[in-house]
Amino acid sequence: MNIIDKVIMAISPARGAAREKARTVAMHYRASRLGHRNEGIRATSADADMAGRSRRMVAFYARDMIRNSPFAARVQQVISGNVVGDGIIPKVQVSKGLPEGVQKRMRERGLELIEDHLDTTAIDRCGLQNFYGLQTTAMNTVIDAGEVLIRRHRPANRGLDMPLQIEVLEPDYIDDGRWGQSLDGNEIREGIEYDANGDRVAYWLYTQHPGGEWRPGSFPSSSERVPAEDIIHVFRVDRPGQTRGISWYTPIAEKLLNLDDSEDAHLMRQKIAACFAAFHRMGENGRARGELGGTLQPGVIMEIGSDEEMVFADPPEVGGFDEFGRSVLRSAAMGVGITYEALTGDLTGVNFSSARIGRLEMDRNISRWQWLMMVPMFLQRFGGWFVEAWAEAEGDEEFQRLIWEDPKTVKMTWVPPHRILVDPAREFGALSDAVRSGFQSRQGVVRQLGVDPERLLQEQLQDKDEADKMGLLFDSDPRADPARKTLTLPDKDKPDE
Repeated sequence: MNIIDKVIMAISPARGAAREKARTVAMHYRASRLGHRNEGIRATSADADMAGRSRRMVAFYARDMIRNSPFAARVQQVISGNVVGDGIIPKVQVSKGLPEGVQKRMRERGLELIEDHLDTTAIDRCGLQNFYGLQTTAMNTVIDAGEVLIRRHRPANRGLDMPLQIEVLEPDYIDDGRWGQSLDGNEIREGIEYDANGDRVAYWLYTQHPGGEWRPGSFPSSSERVPAEDIIHVFRVDRPGQTRGISWYTPIAEKLLNLDDSEDAHLMRQKIAACFAAFHRMGENGRARGELGGTLQPGVIMEIGSDEEMVFADPPEVGGFDEFGRSVLRSAAMGVGITYEALTGDLTGVNFSSARIGRLEMDRNISRWQWLMMVPMFLQRFGGWFVEAWAEAEGDEEFQRLIWEDPKTVKMTWVPPHRILVDPAREFGALSDAVRSGFQSRQGVVRQLGVDPERLLQEQLQDKDEADKMGLLFDSDPRADPARKTLTLPDKDKPDE
């Protein structure tokens, strides 16, 4: 019992006894005990945004590792390649309350805008990437820096189909040194402005990257207020109340750095072990020569005196590193939610069953990052921007009226990239059986493969029409085999005979 407990016990024996009882209960949990074996644990009661003090430095370390460490670069490639892949594809969905002819025309016009504006570099403020390349850049930034900003620009008179362009910005653009209150009485924390309800109303962004080179006429240290309606802030939410993201390399950075150091030391040992040398020890009357008298050659016979001898170097053993490296890389892969095989490309001892089981947890993580982060935080917000820009596009007066009357007339849905099949011959058969038995819809299976069902039907119809015009009949066409022809179901409205 310490001095504080003694004082409390003297003043209030009941309260003192309660403190002693609570301490006894807590000591039954080993994790609550403090000792020399867990002195490295830095327990804190800070909130979710306490990482702000080290957020930027962790991002700097992560970027350096990606530039110089092959495994750190591979982590980013695997996660981004699976979450975004060739792109999370947009699809225009029209309200069912409209006439079918209007629905069809709106879907066709929406597909034209997607192909002309999103599938090209017209959407990029810098004119370098299409929308799917920007998705990849955004995801890469979320992985290394923990968060990314998407800024909307509304250019006028630039020959675009719709007044919408976006720019992907690193979180370094946020003036996180800006704290206090705005003229409107809003609170500013880490460069983000909040109203009285706690909603984000603006971001204070540097006019250029604070780490970039100085350009004439620019002031890197100055920031400007950008309305929150023109900013999409994407990050992985790990704790309640979290307002900023942290690099995904945080739990594995130290391990990867230590692995790099160990690899360098191992390479040096390999070099030393390869230096096989022999020393010619002369007799008592011999004289040491400054240069070697010869080199070791296969089958050579060397004569030495009776009082001379040859002494060989004993290089260090170099084995045992492979198992250590695999152990570290397994921990690193587990720390970021991917498989060891995906991280390293090492498929030793892997078969179909083990590959499937290993992919299950990773696939769940990929799906979670797609549907709980990328789609709700980035793509759904962007879909709103797209519909707004469509309502302002020239030449679409019929659709603009419908959109302005009811913004929910049109919305964007999203199709993630296809999942790689480990064994297509087996898995396609299982998917086909699931559709035939009614356990899955055909559209659902098509979406699993990363394809838009509506586009697929249009392409199939186009293939059929073109083949008929040219008099071609393929094995995939049921008409090629009378036994595979589909039966015509009776009309529901037709009375039974």
